[in-house]
Amino acid sequence: MGNGTATIEVMTSHMTASAAQDLVKPTIEVDGEPRQGNWGLNILEVPPGQHTLKVYHKWLVFKKAYASSTTVDVSEGETVRLGWKTGAAAFRPGKWSVL
Repeated sequence: MGNGTATIEVMTSHMTASAAQDLVKPTIEVDGEPRQGNWGLNILEVPPGQHTLKVYHKWLVFKKAYASSTTVDVSEGETVRLGWKTGAAAFRPGKWSVL
């Protein structure tokens, strides 16, 4: 790994019919370290290399509703763009996509 940085962009969203989720903020873990996220675009500066991302949020009785993870490789100076969206049930994992 070099001394430079890389960028991971995560576009978080929820089902349109679940506007109440706007009241909570998603958590984005990068390699196990939680970061406060927002609905919409989240820009994460990381060192080049392989990173595991996990996204979830608190919802009713669930501390990690919609929790799901993915692993990406990002090179120095590169930007990787991902999407994450909640589903219909809080106990089911959110869906990841490459943007």
